[in-house]
Amino acid sequence: MKASMQIILALAAASIAATAVPAQSSAFTAGTITAIAPDDALNIRKWPSAQSQVIDAYGLNETISMTGRCKNIVTNVSFRIDGYGSTGWKYAQMKKAHVWCQVMTNDAELGWARGKYIWPE
Repeated sequence: MKASMQIILALAAASIAATAVPAQSSAFTAGTITAIAPDDALNIRKWPSAQSQVIDAYGLNETISMTGRCKNIVTNVSFRIDGYGSTGWKYAQMKKAHVWCQVMTNDAELGWARGKYIWPE
């Protein structure tokens, strides 16, 4: 009886722990292409590097889906811009030197773009 009670308590604790962990959000954050010339385009690249393959391009004022993940490629520090902070705060983080943000193209392909050219919604 004692062993079965311990098993029941262990299963209950595991069940509670599993439900207490918040799930990762799968929602995307909208962004608008900004700070480029009207006749220019923002290249979306396969990896966060100016030498990476271009997989798509967006013009001024076009909307783009952002995953919320950004990365400084010099310090190798990743951070999130979704879920908190004002739009101005988010853009201040994104426009810092060497920051790339992960985006999803209209063809549902993940890629990276320089954060300073995207205004987060």
